[in-house]
Amino acid sequence: MAYARRGRPEALLENYCSRLGTLLERQYTGLALLSAKQEADAAARQAREAMLEAKAADLAKTKFLANMAHELRTPLNAIIGFSEIIKLNAIQKGRYPEYAEYIHDAGIFLLNIINGLLDLARIQAGKVDLEEQLVAVEELFQSVVRTIAPLAQKKCIGITCRVEHGLVNISIDQTKFTQVILNLLSNGVKFTEAHGQISINSAIDSRGDLVISIADTGIGIPPEHLQRVLNPFEQVADHLTKENEGSGLGLPIARALMELHDGELVLTSTLGIGTTVFLRLPSDRVHCLETKLSDQRYDI
Repeated sequence: MAYARRGRPEALLENYCSRLGTLLERQYTGLALLSAKQEADAAARQAREAMLEAKAADLAKTKFLANMAHELRTPLNAIIGFSEIIKLNAIQKGRYPEYAEYIHDAGIFLLNIINGLLDLARIQAGKVDLEEQLVAVEELFQSVVRTIAPLAQKKCIGITCRVEHGLVNISIDQTKFTQVILNLLSNGVKFTEAHGQISINSAIDSRGDLVISIADTGIGIPPEHLQRVLNPFEQVADHLTKENEGSGLGLPIARALMELHDGELVLTSTLGIGTTVFLRLPSDRVHCLETKLSDQRYDI
């Protein structure tokens, strides 16, 4: 009598587990390959994005250097030209003071450009340290307004300063923080038409942060350029089209110095209406000497 021979239960179980293991291994191998492909695709996208960013940064630096060549040549030509005229006695000596003034102004302009480049290089290299001290906000505002007043008065631009809080001291590097505000005010004067207005306001927000706003009635910035003007080596206009002189480093330096103070700089603008820059200083740098709010104003 013939009959089918059954395998041992242990053998059947071993065979089943072996086949199941093979199937699982194949499945996991496929998943691993799929995951590896997805990671490779993501890495390739990141590499492409990094390459595009590097190309954009390189193009921006190239354009910036071209603009700098123009900015540097103009005052250098003035210095060389006027000094040669004086050297050759080609003019009456009575005009020497006038030509000396041209040379002096060109030299100051060159110095400002070079200082801007050096400041930015030191900040980016992490070689700028803060020498902090307590400074009264009102005294700081009065100082910067006095400094910028002669430039504003030449264009009949009014400056209004409003302090919406009591006596407040802030822990800052006075020289560097003053540079931030002066850079912003200089831009405001430069890009505001005659008889325009610049206003400086400060207030303590609900978090205890000090918020300073500097608003002008200038030409404004197109929305697509708001981020660009805050980046080093970026300029909205090149030397062939722009009407105002300068290296375009004022805003990047101001933002970098605010970040050194653990603060931030935010820019808003409407083309043809004006620009407002907000400076936020964190509450741990703000020391209120009076709890009662006040509203003080002074104009030039």
